[in-house]
Amino acid sequence: MHIMNVMFSRNLGGIEQALVDYCEAIKGQGHQVTAIIYPKAAIKTKLMDLKINIIEVKNLGSWDFMAKNYLAKIIRQTNPDAIITHGNRAISLVKKPAGIIPVIGVTHNYNIKHLIGLNEIFATTTDLKEKVIEAGQDESKIHLIPNMIRIPTELPAIKDYHNPVTIGTMGRFVKKKGFDVFIRAISRLNNVKAIIGGSGDEENSLRQLSSSLGLDDIIEFTGWVDNKQEFFDKIDIFCLPSHHEPFGIILLEAFISACPVITTASEGPSEIATDGKDAIITALNDNEAMTKAIEDLINNPEKSRELAENAIKTAQTYEISNVGQRICAAL
Repeated sequence: MHIMNVMFSRNLGGIEQALVDYCEAIKGQGHQVTAIIYPKAAIKTKLMDLKINIIEVKNLGSWDFMAKNYLAKIIRQTNPDAIITHGNRAISLVKKPAGIIPVIGVTHNYNIKHLIGLNEIFATTTDLKEKVIEAGQDESKIHLIPNMIRIPTELPAIKDYHNPVTIGTMGRFVKKKGFDVFIRAISRLNNVKAIIGGSGDEENSLRQLSSSLGLDDIIEFTGWVDNKQEFFDKIDIFCLPSHHEPFGIILLEAFISACPVITTASEGPSEIATDGKDAIITALNDNEAMTKAIEDLINNPEKSRELAENAIKTAQTYEISNVGQRICAAL
């Protein structure tokens, strides 16, 4: 098969990583892949490493008729068997130019109205699948395809705690990620360090919160994290404090990092993790519960080790070649 993947975000984040993962997974199953992206998108370097066909298409928005005409020309010339769209702009720009070629949408978040009526939908979680059905999509045209992760041949060893114990979290600094909950949880602990990796609109307010709680010497803000394993090597416990997390690729990345994980009961993580088996799951927006969970792991290193070992087993289900087989079976 020849499969086209389309995504027009310019930054780095979960949906952008998913585009790379889809391209790699489908190519890994022996199929031809073309990626359509915005010119000079940040994700281009990663796509180039895959040695696939990359076409850059400038556009002014989902209404850009000139971009639609150009996409129609590209689609005619490359003649893919199916087109997988990542994001609402990709759907809007590709849907009509695709003609009779099937267009597939991936549920990267809960903004699903643009997905309804597409030929097929790949739902990343059961909850998102149910939401798409409620919105009117025929259930027979929905396939449960989770996000995926690369698992290295040699996984890092499960390590003893640093002194002081170091707690970490990472992501885009937006309100739904709940980093304020993490900071308040850290403020209740004694003799710990914390590292927050990432950047975004909420950075100034998060730094101000940290300072107001007297945590300038406790919490380190590292900026955007390029080398995630290096980040995980510096911490002992990883926390995912999100109020809202459609899937949570970062959870899988933490699972293979050899760190025990604490996550909130947000949508995706609740489906991926099992409380007490491969992670500790706390209530949403509850910094006291997160503090208690951190203290529990600090005081029970054997429990931490068991969680980390089980988490690696859970992550195997989402390994890129395994999910690639599911994608291609659906295609």
